[in-house]
Amino acid sequence: MTTAKTKARTINLTPTWGEWGNVYRRFAESGERKAIVALREDFARAMASTQALQSILHTLTDEQQTIVSRTMTDELSKQGF
Repeated sequence: MTTAKTKARTINLTPTWGEWGNVYRRFAESGERKAIVALREDFARAMASTQALQSILHTLTDEQQTIVSRTMTDELSKQGF
């Protein structure tokens, strides 16, 4: 007897950091202090990641810098900028 192996398909619903920025901003603007406090670690990680990228940006190739620029533009547009 042959059994067919099926691979489960999943959809990745993880928000990008730009989308997460919108969630965080909305909590802050609506005065949801408990939510903001709970998200403190994510906010700190986002800011640390930004500084880390700034620290190495000058070492990236032109192609890598283009990817960074495109990603920054995309993520900022998700936040209305």
